Amino acid sequence: MKVQVSTNFRKHARKTILSIVVFAITYVILLLLAIGITVGFTILGIMIFTAKPMFYTAILCLGLLATGLTILFFLLKFVFASTKVDTGHLTQIYERDEPQLFALIHEVVKEVDTSFPKKVFLSHEVNASVFYDSSFWSMFLPIKKNLQIGVGLVNAVTQQELKAILAHEFGHFSQKSMKVGSYVYHVNQIIYNMLYKNESLDNMFDKWGNISGYTAIFIGISVFIIQQIQHILKHLYEYVNLNYLALSREMEFHADEIAAHVAGSQALADSLLRLSFANHALNNVLTFYDSKFSENIRSRNIYPEHRYVMLLFAERNRYQVRNGFPQIELATLKKYDKSKLNLEDQWSSHPSDEDRVKALQQLNIVKKEINNAPAIELLADRAAVTNQISDKLFAQVQYQYPPSLLEIASFSADFENRMNKYAVDQRFNDFYDYNHPIRKGETPIFQDQPKPTFDELFADSRVDALYELNSLKNDKYVVEAIGKGELKLKSFDYDGIKYRAADAFELLGKIEDNIVATEHKITLYNQQIHSYFARLADNQGMCEEFERRYYDFAFFDKNYEEAQKLYADMTENTRFIFQTLPFADIEARLRDVKPMEGELKKKLATLMALPGSKDELDDTLLTSLDTYINRELIYFNVDRYNEDNLQILFNAISVYKKLLDDQHFAKKKHYLDFMLILEEGKGQKKELS
Repeated sequence: MKVQVSTNFRKHARKTILSIVVFAITYVILLLLAIGITVGFTILGIMIFTAKPMFYTAILCLGLLATGLTILFFLLKFVFASTKVDTGHLTQIYERDEPQLFALIHEVVKEVDTSFPKKVFLSHEVNASVFYDSSFWSMFLPIKKNLQIGVGLVNAVTQQELKAILAHEFGHFSQKSMKVGSYVYHVNQIIYNMLYKNESLDNMFDKWGNISGYTAIFIGISVFIIQQIQHILKHLYEYVNLNYLALSREMEFHADEIAAHVAGSQALADSLLRLSFANHALNNVLTFYDSKFSENIRSRNIYPEHRYVMLLFAERNRYQVRNGFPQIELATLKKYDKSKLNLEDQWSSHPSDEDRVKALQQLNIVKKEINNAPAIELLADRAAVTNQISDKLFAQVQYQYPPSLLEIASFSADFENRMNKYAVDQRFNDFYDYNHPIRKGETPIFQDQPKPTFDELFADSRVDALYELNSLKNDKYVVEAIGKGELKLKSFDYDGIKYRAADAFELLGKIEDNIVATEHKITLYNQQIHSYFARLADNQGMCEEFERRYYDFAFFDKNYEEAQKLYADMTENTRFIFQTLPFADIEARLRDVKPMEGELKKKLATLMALPGSKDELDDTLLTSLDTYINRELIYFNVDRYNEDNLQILFNAISVYKKLLDDQHFAKKKHYLDFMLILEEGKGQKKELS
């Protein structure tokens, strides 16, 4: 298959080739300088030794020679370096065992016009990739590539969509025009190696530096010269990398076009929109089993659970299900993202999913023959394969004794119960996902205006205001970074207007005004809602219960931010424990933590005394927390940490955050549930006036 590259692709390819040429010229100059330094140091050393042959001049001669050779080694070590991909977490599969899956791969390889992968692996992930071991010589020698297919991916797409995804991956290597990307990738690796992979060199410096004061002098000279070379290479790396990333984004569009020709635009667009959703669902399954670790429980097979969670989330979010899979529309992505900021992320290797989907829609390549059967059916014995991948995943977890296996029925019941516990009723239309039911200021009087209905109080337009506020705050953060020079851009677009980086702070003022205005709008919404339910409570004779639940949450919410800050402070001020520090510094920092720790103990004890707080804490953890609250623990004694006491400390910090968040949400839900009771009882006593 031959797909014409775009004008943008050619432009970025030219820039990338130029960056490679600049690197090559710079590198040759540095190498010649290093050779010159080596030769010069060698001649100088020989001259000194010849003039006055003795032990010290011999050391000087050898030291100068070693300095030059060390610099040369630094510049040439990438030739011998190689990058090997660890496949220990992967499971290799063979054509004899999976004929249908391999038949699809053969079909894609043939249509894309590339070579069949050397090996095919399965992983547990929602992902697919082509990978290979690389070295400096990879730029000149043909490389056999391997294919990795995530079972989480196969579990979340149709066969047509899997075909599109595989075509995209192979599309990166199908045409000569894509070869420039491979060259610049290896150039990047070379520079990265010289900048950041110097463990062996650093170890050698340490050993030589400890031999004597004489060797330390020469090591110091070598380090100084190498640092100057690295300073040049850092600027060069940024230059090459920026060009590579720009080309990489165009390569993604190009590979998408190849995939569209193979499987159709719609198949790839649908899979692109669903994959992050599918990955989110799988991560929720794995997080669920993280919480089951203390109970010594694991999944029998995560993939039926993964499918269940995908469909459950689709139902909760009101997503359409087609061909057995949730359909994520482009408009859904935009629902949550109200940003007015438009800038090209020059440090991203991929374009946004939105841009890729729009490009595919514009191509609009339609395929007559479409196979919408689940991709998981391609596996010859999918139960055995998915069980095997699940077993391999959980084999990495160190259980105290052989864990119990949770069946899908038990999982679905437990998962949904947990989800309901931490979910707000759907009748609120996600209004309270990013908002708390807090009344600020005076409650407005509505005598002169129509009273809003329940549906009007929680209309889409009001929910959009919350997403708008969130986007405005994100825009403020980014624009602020542009103004400070932390994000290096010459220009950017905001709300359809082009701005220079120098104008960022001027724009920042406008964004802050919009934030204030939007916050005021949301405050009015909260006031209206409170007034609405206060009237319902009055009509139903339930004012006292309504006010009690409201103030129970409002009081907790008022102190919530301060309580969160304590967690953040404790986390930040105990990071030093994972660093290597002098003993005196460790003891001093532990003394600084003591006042915060006293506050943590008090607040943790208060949280644990609240109803339901201990329900999900096992006996071992409860004992650990009791020890922490009631005893003075010593974390460091003379020259070493007390690991057991440190574990108690970290347990306490972690549980404090969990209990704090759980109680905050529980009180919020307690209040919101009562609001629904009032709504359901509307009109039972007397009509609203």
